[in-house]
Amino acid sequence: MKLSITQENGARALTAASKSLSAKVNLPVLANMLLTATKSGLEVLATDLETATRVMIPAKVTIEGRAAVPGRMLLEFMAQIPSGEVSIEKLGEELVIGAKDLTARLATMPPEDFPAIPKIEHGSVIRLAPGDFSMAASRVAFCAAQDDGRPVLGGVLCEASGSSFSMVATDGYRLAFQKISTNGKPMAAAIRVIVPARAMVEAAKLVSESAELLGERDVELEIAQTLNQANFRIADVQFTTRLVEGNFPPWRKIIPEKFTTSAKIGREELVRVVRIASIFARDSGSIVKFTLSPKDSSGANVLRIASGNKQVGSNEADVVIGLSGRGGEIAFNYRYLLEMLLSVASEDVNFEMIESLNPGKITIPGEADYFYIVMPVRLQS
Repeated sequence: MKLSITQENGARALTAASKSLSAKVNLPVLANMLLTATKSGLEVLATDLETATRVMIPAKVTIEGRAAVPGRMLLEFMAQIPSGEVSIEKLGEELVIGAKDLTARLATMPPEDFPAIPKIEHGSVIRLAPGDFSMAASRVAFCAAQDDGRPVLGGVLCEASGSSFSMVATDGYRLAFQKISTNGKPMAAAIRVIVPARAMVEAAKLVSESAELLGERDVELEIAQTLNQANFRIADVQFTTRLVEGNFPPWRKIIPEKFTTSAKIGREELVRVVRIASIFARDSGSIVKFTLSPKDSSGANVLRIASGNKQVGSNEADVVIGLSGRGGEIAFNYRYLLEMLLSVASEDVNFEMIESLNPGKITIPGEADYFYIVMPVRLQS
């Protein structure tokens, strides 16, 4: 194998492929990237057996061939060398990389030991605007469960029907929903799959990193007909992931049909006050209490946020809000509030509640296709 590439293309391809680089010591080959040089260019492939990232970049190929090389070391070296042309040649069991006055030799593994990555053929393709996809993923994926106790809760439920595409994620304590429009022809048949949350987050990062190359092109999400594999096409990157098997819980049942109290709150001010409350909540179960009160002596509707206890101290802060309904008290884990509030960029948010033991709902004014449900914490008398 003998070829040359530009440092810029090489560093970009290796950075993208590193999304699927594994550090599993029981399978040393997974710490490698597979380089394949053909007349079409250089393909860089990495996998951790759950996901795989394949990047195709231009290359001047003199001799076609393959080599499996330590991925992290190759990435770090490529990122540090000067911009310009980089030569790559396999000599015996080594890969020799040269750039200007720098040379590196990397040990290789037999390329046939690298796992075969199946390619999706004749799958259903969903086309999404890059900005819409990244926005939806950032607003939803963080709600998925972090543990492996219930695998389906570690994924994002994706449903496509007609010209709409929705994402839902929940860990049992909070839930986020976002619907966006698809591009191209409406879907002929509905699709319902569960994509691992980690894969959804990495795909969104790849979209951000490939924004310049994407231009006006869509992100293409292809679902295999067997429904056990999905592939994101993002410019010259293909990011493949296994799908989560199982039935997603009937999430719509936890959403109250009506609320008795609704408040419009400035998002940045709410973030600031909840962050302050979190200082006193860390040693008291991470609990912050909301008290929504109709007009006070100054004639303003107020949200009071309180936290703490007698052992660590306490904090109270008032925020002027727009309020309709009778108000009331309710408590939440502050982390569930902050993560949601930091995932959106709106000026205001709407908060709705019924009683202290019913879920609260947060929405964005003017955006009917998004909502966030958060379960309350029982208030102690």
